[in-house]
Amino acid sequence: MLGKMIAAVVAVTATVAGVGLVASGGSDQAVVTRIVDGDTFEATLDGRSTTVRLLNIDTPETVDPDSTVQCLGPEAAARLAALIPVGSTVDLSYDDERVDGWGRTLAGVHDTGGRLVNAELAREGLGTAMVVGGNDRYLDEVTEAQEEARAAGRGLYATTVSCTVPAQVERARGTVAGLAQRASSPSPDPAQLDAAGREAVDALTVLAGLDADVRAHRAGVAWAVLSELDRARLTGVLDTASDDARTLQVRFAEQASDVREAQRLAAEQAERDRVAREEAARAEAAAEQAARDAAAEQRRPAAAPAPAPVAPAAAPAGGGCDSNYTPCVPLSATDLDCGDLSGGPFRVVGTDRHRLDADSDGIGCESQG
Repeated sequence: MLGKMIAAVVAVTATVAGVGLVASGGSDQAVVTRIVDGDTFEATLDGRSTTVRLLNIDTPETVDPDSTVQCLGPEAAARLAALIPVGSTVDLSYDDERVDGWGRTLAGVHDTGGRLVNAELAREGLGTAMVVGGNDRYLDEVTEAQEEARAAGRGLYATTVSCTVPAQVERARGTVAGLAQRASSPSPDPAQLDAAGREAVDALTVLAGLDADVRAHRAGVAWAVLSELDRARLTGVLDTASDDARTLQVRFAEQASDVREAQRLAAEQAERDRVAREEAARAEAAAEQAARDAAAEQRRPAAAPAPAPVAPAAAPAGGGCDSNYTPCVPLSATDLDCGDLSGGPFRVVGTDRHRLDADSDGIGCESQG
C-alpha cells in the first residue's frame, strides 16, 4: 500500500513542459496489438484484449462506415503506429469516465519515452482537442500542442497539403492571382481572354463554396481544427479573392472586346490597303501598256504616199468616154481589156464594168503606168 502511495506521488510530480508523463488517477500498462486509426488502437491489458480511444483528441476518420476517409486520416494512423508500434508497451492513464458508449477504454497514452501520445498527434497537426463528457484531464496539454501546430502551419494547418482547408483557400487565392497576372499581360487572342473570363467565374464558384463551408462549421476534423480567428482570417482571404475575381471577370471581357474591335479596324484597314494596291497596280500596268504602245507606234514604218491623181485623158475625137473611169476609157459596147487601151492606169470612179481593177484597189491597168 505504501509503495502505491509513493508511486502516485512520483507520478504527480513527474510532469515537464511539452511532455506529459503518467499522472495520478490510476494507470495500467498495455501491449499494442493493432492500430485502428489515428486515435484508436487495440491492446492487451491484463491478459485481455481491449480497444483504447485516446482522450481529448480527435483525428480524421479512416474507418468510419458512415464517413469517407478524411484529410490526413491515413497519415494520423501512420503516425500513431510510429509512436506506439505494434508490440510496444504503453502506459494508460484515465480520467473520470474510463469506458465510452462503444465499450472502448478512454485513456491518456504515454509511449516508452514518457511522451503523451495524445498531445504528440495534436502537435503535428493531425488532430484537434476535444472533450467528451467530463473527461478533460489532458485537454490543456493537447490544446497547447495543437497551438504549436497552428503556429508552425503543420498538418491540417499546412497550406502545402492539398486536402487541408488552408491549402484549399490558398489554392483558390492562387488561381485568382494567376488570372491577375494574365490580365496584366493580356493575350492578343480574344478566345483566350474569353476562356480566362470563364475561369474567373469558375474561381468565384469555388471561392463562394469555400466561404460557405468555412462559415458553416462543416463536420470533419479538417474543419474542426479551425479556431474562430482562423475562420475570420480565411474568410477575409476568400472575400478579397472573390472581389478580385469579379473585377477580373469584367476586365477580361473588356480586353476581349477591345481586341476584337482592334481586329475589326485592322481588317478594314487591310481591305482598304488591298484595294489601293490593286488600283495602283492597275494604273501602273496601264501606264506601262501605254508606253509600250507609244514605242511600238514610233517603230512602225511610215505609210507609202498615195499615188498622185491621174489627170483625165482627153476624150477621143469623134467618141465619148466611159464615166466610170478616169482618164478616159472610150465608150464601148464590147468588153475592153487593158491591152485594148492606151495610156493608163485608170482610176475606177464608178462601176468597173470592164474589170480593169484586178486587185480591187480602185486603180485599173496599173502595169501600164
